[in-house]
Amino acid sequence: MEKTGNFKTPEFHRHVYGVLNKTKSYTVYRLIGLKGGFNHFEELIRIEPYQEKSKSSGITKYLRIRNTNSWKTSEAVTGLRPTGIKNIYYGDKRKGEKKSLLIFHFTEGKNFITQEPEIWLIIDVYFSFYPATPKILAQIINTYKTE
Repeated sequence: MEKTGNFKTPEFHRHVYGVLNKTKSYTVYRLIGLKGGFNHFEELIRIEPYQEKSKSSGITKYLRIRNTNSWKTSEAVTGLRPTGIKNIYYGDKRKGEKKSLLIFHFTEGKNFITQEPEIWLIIDVYFSFYPATPKILAQIINTYKTE
């Protein structure tokens, strides 16, 4: 755990995704790396525009995981909320009564073979942990390391 003010931030499981397919309305990502444990999603995920089918506000993007034969019926996990830091968003994943903090980092890198620019999506899952107060959430986001 890393100390964040008077609070120790729990460890997270890092998922690294590369772009598989990009259209005007959504981007499909494939899992290319996993650090720190269990895969909390699927091999394929999609970031799509928020369709306003829930009461959520302040989000423009949504995470959907490919867990059925169709994207339309696959699970919509969470909205991506802006943090005020470029390319960093947060959300949550619920499983029963447990809620996990998700931090999303969109980053650019180079393809190892072609050296062409690539966009990666890093999702850090703070399993079974969600900050009890907005102040703690802000401390985690403000000390988030993007490396």
